[in-house]
Amino acid sequence: MIWFTADTHFGHTGILAHQPERVNAFGCVEEMDTQLIDQINSLVRPNDELWHLGDFCWKASRAGHYRQRLNVRKLHVCQGNHDPKSLRNHVSSLRDMVCSKFSYGDETFKIHLCHYPLLSWRALHYGSIHLYGHSHGIYEDKLDEIFPGRRAMDVGVDAMFRLTGMWRPICLDEVIGRLVQNERLLLTRADRLPGPFERSR
Repeated sequence: MIWFTADTHFGHTGILAHQPERVNAFGCVEEMDTQLIDQINSLVRPNDELWHLGDFCWKASRAGHYRQRLNVRKLHVCQGNHDPKSLRNHVSSLRDMVCSKFSYGDETFKIHLCHYPLLSWRALHYGSIHLYGHSHGIYEDKLDEIFPGRRAMDVGVDAMFRLTGMWRPICLDEVIGRLVQNERLLLTRADRLPGPFERSR
């Protein structure tokens, strides 16, 4: 199974001051680290694949420590603004952006992965999906309002907490269900034209 997450900020004491939900949820940064890691390990199996879309941890010297605490063997990272290049020594791959094809049932979806949210991305008008982090979920409601039916979402742990009440990664099945299957239900309505970020019928 393929999973996505972002913005764990392991070891980052300052994130507790910047994100109100984390202040209420965690008493200290060690508790935050433990809960985030436990949540990942409870869902992501060792043979699964985890794509982390940036801001893995705060201190470069601690990257190996946090990596060892994650059970998954394949950990790919899209570099965030807090990620040093030395992180590549501890993960399966470290890149700025990735545009790759992912299989789901009988279909294949092109997904553009990046730490930062993009207004436009590769193959947007051909139905590709964009997943990102960085903004900690704060723009999702407004973006959904401005661009109804957009095939893009924040997969960071803060965004997931706002969606599910859990500090967890999201799997490919859930991404497709949220961004593609819901869009198809909307597009069956004859009285509705697709939004600017949707494929035309």
